[in-house]
Amino acid sequence: MNGHLTKKMTWLRHNKEFLLDDNWWTKVDYILAFTAPIYDVLRKTNTNMATLHLVYEMWDSMIEKVRKVIFEHEGKTEVEHSSFFEVVNSILIYRLTKSSASFHCLAHSLNPRYC
Repeated sequence: MNGHLTKKMTWLRHNKEFLLDDNWWTKVDYILAFTAPIYDVLRKTNTNMATLHLVYEMWDSMIEKVRKVIFEHEGKTEVEHSSFFEVVNSILIYRLTKSSASFHCLAHSLNPRYC
């Protein structure tokens, strides 16, 4: 019984230190900052309203927002290279092209904003 209590106290102490670590919370803030634009696009398109014609514009805007957060976090200028952004961007572009269809392109081209 005493061994179990010691393990529990060690676990609790470790978790307390972890949760009070500012470095960990900085990482959490960063992850939330660059995933927020992705979540926003998912939330805006998951409605009963017609949003298909807006997806490409929202997608481009989302990628730009993600890029800005990552570059600011890494302290890089727009002309510098970010390996992390390249990985994230390739995943996002893959997901966009995977779900792209002629129907989606047609809906985007018929958007009155671009006619």
